[in-house]
Amino acid sequence: MKPEMKLQILFAAILLSATSAFADDNPVVLEENQTVVQVNGVVCSFCAYGAEKALSELDCLDKAEFGDGVLIDIDTHRITLAMKPGEKIPVHEIYQRIKKAGYDPITLYLRSQGTLERSGEKLLLRDSDTGQVFSVVGEEIAGVEDGATVSVQAQLAAGQIPESKDGDILEVTIDRLISEPDGVRDDG
Repeated sequence: MKPEMKLQILFAAILLSATSAFADDNPVVLEENQTVVQVNGVVCSFCAYGAEKALSELDCLDKAEFGDGVLIDIDTHRITLAMKPGEKIPVHEIYQRIKKAGYDPITLYLRSQGTLERSGEKLLLRDSDTGQVFSVVGEEIAGVEDGATVSVQAQLAAGQIPESKDGDILEVTIDRLISEPDGVRDDG
């Protein structure tokens, strides 16, 4: 291997590790009606413009926010989408638009408020505004009873999106409870 190639690989590895460490130091905290996508590859203003253009055409965006409903932070490699209140999060369309623009979606962060329902071994969260259903896991939700109403911030691993179909129930990991459940919590 040529010395120039070794130097390029080393530089890329250092840049990637520094970027990952920086993103980990900046936890995602969503405002109401926002979805954030952690993306690999958006590293410059030109990159950001291509991704922003592809995503700004989504019908579910509140175009009054961020100028066109899309805010890209090239330092953290995060895309914030301002969603219209009550709109379903079109995870498949978001994923496809980011991929088509040439980038790799890693994680989608979302907020949801709704009722927990038990379905076999799975605990489901049915969003009260959109009707969207997610399978939920995570320590934050442990002990919360079936039928409780919760407001949560969760993350969805983007890797499960290509294998699913529109309407499939996708698994999300609860990052935090935004409000305490209104149902009984079983901490025993």
